[in-house]
Amino acid sequence: MNRMYNDIEADVRTDTAIKVAALFFAAMMFLAFTTDPIRTGTQEGDRAPDLTGMAYNGSGWSNFEMSDYLTTNWTAADTDGQWMAIEFMDTDCPYCVRSAGEIGLDADYFTKRNSYHSSHPGVGPWDGPIVNFFASATELDIQGHDTSRSEIEAFRDKSGEESCAGQSCANRDGSPHNFIYIDDIDQDNMKEWKVPGTPAYFLIQPDGIVAWVSTENTEETIFEAIMRLTPEV
Repeated sequence: MNRMYNDIEADVRTDTAIKVAALFFAAMMFLAFTTDPIRTGTQEGDRAPDLTGMAYNGSGWSNFEMSDYLTTNWTAADTDGQWMAIEFMDTDCPYCVRSAGEIGLDADYFTKRNSYHSSHPGVGPWDGPIVNFFASATELDIQGHDTSRSEIEAFRDKSGEESCAGQSCANRDGSPHNFIYIDDIDQDNMKEWKVPGTPAYFLIQPDGIVAWVSTENTEETIFEAIMRLTPEV
C-alpha cells in the first residue's frame, strides 16, 4: 500500500515538473517573439534613445518627444516615412556658429519636396523623403559656455541681444532657422546619446534606427549622408 502511495506521489511530482517546464518554455517563446532584438544605442544600426525636453519652435516652448515622430512599422520600401536629422550643438560653440548657415540651408532643402539648395545648385530639386531637422542645444563644461533659453531662442532666430561664442547671436552665420531647438542645457540628452562634443550629427530612420553618425563618418557631411542613404520617391 505504501509502495502504491509512493508511486502516485512520484507521478504527481513528475507531472508537475512537466507542466512547469512547459510553462517556462512557453514564456521563453513569448519573449523571443515579442522582445525587440535591436539594442538601444547611438551607433549605426542601433535603436536610438528617445530625445526629450522642452522645445522652442519660434513662437514658444512646449514638451518634445522624439518618439512622436517615429513610424514603428516603417520599411525601407516606404518612401513616405519621414527621417530625422539631429544636431547636438552649443550656442557658444564657435564651429556651431560658423556652420549654422549651412545646416539651415540643409534643413530648408530636405524638409520639403521640390526645394532647391542654394549651396548645391547642381543637385536639382529634392525628390526624396521628408527629413525633419532638430537641434539639441546644450551647455558644454567649458569656461565661457554659459547658455540659457533666451540664448537658444536668439541663436535659432538670429535675433536679440544675447551673445553666442563671443559675438551677438544676431551675427551668426546664415539665416534664422525654421526647425525645433530642444533645451538640453543640463546635458541629459547629450549624455544619453554619448555625444563627445559639438557639433555632432545623427541621421535617424523613420523607425528610430540610427542610419548614420558624424563621428563615425568624418569625411562625409549630413547633406551627403542624406543624399546617399534615403530612398528616392
